[in-house]
Amino acid sequence: MPRISLKPALFFDFDNTLTEGDILDQVIERFSPDERWRDWEHDWAEGRLPARECLRLQIENLRVGRDALFDYLSSVRVDPAFSDIAAWAAARQVEVVIVSDSFVPLIRHILRNNGNAPLPVFANELKFEGERLRPGFPYADPNCTRSANAKARHLLPYRGHRIVFAGDGHSDLDAALAADVVFAKSTLARELAARSIAFRPFETLAPVLEFLQAEYAGERAPLLRLA
Repeated sequence: MPRISLKPALFFDFDNTLTEGDILDQVIERFSPDERWRDWEHDWAEGRLPARECLRLQIENLRVGRDALFDYLSSVRVDPAFSDIAAWAAARQVEVVIVSDSFVPLIRHILRNNGNAPLPVFANELKFEGERLRPGFPYADPNCTRSANAKARHLLPYRGHRIVFAGDGHSDLDAALAADVVFAKSTLARELAARSIAFRPFETLAPVLEFLQAEYAGERAPLLRLA
């Protein structure tokens, strides 16, 4: 069966994909007690420091408690098109998955605060110890140094689907290369263009919704059986 005929599965990066701007970067800048985070970030960008080690250093260096952090995140808004995408997918029993180099508690707090229903989230772990944060990296792969979360592995169980992925950054390349349809912007778009790999540009998620509505216009949502 041609892959275009397969049922879709939708994967989204979080920072600067579902949100405007990189929220994790903003958190690190806001709550770091010094400027060392910039040196670690530079070393990661130059390939001298793996993403997992860079994030570990940056997060362990923060000084903020859970309540203060969640209060800071309360102003973050999710792209309004995302709720429409989630509703479109739910009506058709299409999976929507978030894969991110951010942290599960932050992502879930932002989604909940924006009225989004719970979704599968594959991201890094985070524990709070007073005003110290302890990160965990259950999906790190030593062979994937650009990301602390080897995102492509989360796509593997969906190879029987037509995988649609949207992302923006350096850490999204492995997932983009494993997807069938890619929406890209910023660093990811530049990296794919440099490799002559086709992608669909986006700034907001509206083009993703438009693609789904157009590509699957002939499909009716399945009837839901009432109990």
